[in-house]
Amino acid sequence: MPLLLCPNCNDSMQTVARSGVELDMCPSCRGIWMDRGELEKVLGAVKA
Repeated sequence: MPLLLCPNCNDSMQTVARSGVELDMCPSCRGIWMDRGELEKVLGAVKA
């Protein structure tokens, strides 16, 4: 059973790494789910 289902299309989310941060992404609708603190980490990588 998947750890997380997409709230948009109910498909299984996949873990992907972007800028050193692991995000959950839906392969069907390309939606992104971020855990606490992940947005700040991505924004910090963009500023650098």
